[in-house]
Amino acid sequence: MRVLLSSCALVTALGWSALSSAATLDVAFDIPQVNTGKNARPYVAIWAENQGESKPLLVWHLQDKQDEWLSDLRRWWRKIGRYDSHIDSMTGATKGPGHYNERFEINDWEKFTLYVEAARENGGHSLVKTKINLLDDTHQYHIPADTEIGNITIKVTP
Repeated sequence: MRVLLSSCALVTALGWSALSSAATLDVAFDIPQVNTGKNARPYVAIWAENQGESKPLLVWHLQDKQDEWLSDLRRWWRKIGRYDSHIDSMTGATKGPGHYNERFEINDWEKFTLYVEAARENGGHSLVKTKINLLDDTHQYHIPADTEIGNITIKVTP
């Protein structure tokens, strides 16, 4: 009986620790209007990195088998894109200027760096990041605007 109770306590503790590291990230960002030259819609990638491991969350691109500009998301391409043949499961078409909200589940990491990268065909490139620690009391993060991506607000719900 003592072994059964110890086993139940261990399973419960493991279950609670797994639940405590699960979090929802609400990422709100803007794609700015560009008024110079050709105004192509940007490619956008959002992913998390922790100790050399990468977790892809979102990729917006042309969704064409001949999508030659996908590698313009340079860091994402080096870390994930050229290796991951399953990116279609999280992709969407490029989007024009506006405000966007995306929700992601992070279930396996307590600390990580969230990256947002945007690039336009014949245009600029932006790569921004922030460190996120699900164990501290910070529930909102801000990343200032860059050339191809507007201000980013990340809300964490444990």
